[in-house]
Amino acid sequence: MSKLNAVSNKDVTIEELKKQGYKAFYIAIGCQGGRRPNVANDTAEGTDIAVHFLREAYDNHDQTIKGDVVVVGGGNVAIDCARTAHRLHADNVSMFCLEDREHMPASVDEIAEAEEENVKVNTSWGPKEVLVDNKGHVTGIIFKRCTRTIDPETGKFSPAYNEEETITVKADKIIFAIGQAIEWGKMLEGSKVTFWRGNYPVANAFTYQTEDPDIFVGGDVYTGPKFVIDAIGEGHEAAESLARHVSDHNVSQTIGRDRRFFKELNKVDIQVGEYDQAGRTELRYDNKIDRLTSFKDARLVMSEEEAKQEASRCLSCGASIVDQNRCIGCGLCTTRCEFDAIHLVRDHPKNTNYRFAEKKVTGLLGYALPRMFKIIGHSGSKEARMMAKKRREWLKSTKEFRKTHKHTGNAVNIEELMQ
Repeated sequence: MSKLNAVSNKDVTIEELKKQGYKAFYIAIGCQGGRRPNVANDTAEGTDIAVHFLREAYDNHDQTIKGDVVVVGGGNVAIDCARTAHRLHADNVSMFCLEDREHMPASVDEIAEAEEENVKVNTSWGPKEVLVDNKGHVTGIIFKRCTRTIDPETGKFSPAYNEEETITVKADKIIFAIGQAIEWGKMLEGSKVTFWRGNYPVANAFTYQTEDPDIFVGGDVYTGPKFVIDAIGEGHEAAESLARHVSDHNVSQTIGRDRRFFKELNKVDIQVGEYDQAGRTELRYDNKIDRLTSFKDARLVMSEEEAKQEASRCLSCGASIVDQNRCIGCGLCTTRCEFDAIHLVRDHPKNTNYRFAEKKVTGLLGYALPRMFKIIGHSGSKEARMMAKKRREWLKSTKEFRKTHKHTGNAVNIEELMQ
């Protein structure tokens, strides 16, 4: 069942949906809010948070920003805000972040592309005060020198400042891209969900089930801002958990599930002789698109030759571990691979009598023939006659039942469950 066009934290709560018959809930609302630096005037007219700014820009590419824009933050989201402001025709765009250039969270490529678009990147500065005019509108911002971001003793984020060293920057619009926040609203009112690290829900890291057994969480709302592929993976696991939770057969949330324990190849501590140190394939651009001002992606896809060259640089060994909960060791997969890349390997070869399929018949005869004669010889015994009598009685007593309940080959009649 699904309910569309409803704002869950405003129109309805989880407890209300439970009363309507819903049995399980997966919450993946992401971090839709933003953080502000908690300095004077940080909510003044002319300030904005990254998530809201980017959403507004996505909805309307034709809008124009007048004056100077300052983006506070040093991650990829901050870069997105600065480059977007440039495309919305801001006069000047500047970025200020706590980290030094070497430790900026943004990727090197993103920083280079931003600077190519005349975005000025300023490092080791933290906001001290937002300046406003007599009408409460932003006119500028004061920054103070950031001397460190990580406490060397604890290894945790703990910025320190030199309050005496400051700069004042003119700004007509200030965008804070210093983190995202969860906006729960009234969604979880009446539920048993507990929280940690502020308002992040506590959940099982494998099943994603919260303290309220009917509620599961995943994506940014559980982990904090991460990549889309992480949220997709968590969604797959949560779907399995939801299916088990609503089952009528009291299914365990953990038994028989693939925990995906993989040992990744250590690419740092490795020696590869005669390895071709090929360089990374350079991106090509569509010259018909002005990539410095357009919202269109001007990057071209790789050619077949470039894709093969790039793939050949990969150091991943490609070895995988079979899901032991599903594989029965039939070896059929080894016959289907066109490149003969799949092979079955026995963990304890001395403890098994391994035979090729072409020779298995002779190996079975030594067991099957004595077993056959033993069964035939035992067929006239007292125990065998008693078991045959019980079976005839069972067939007679269940004759009518079996007419209306045909055997499906399943432990449970699937058709009955679907009704």
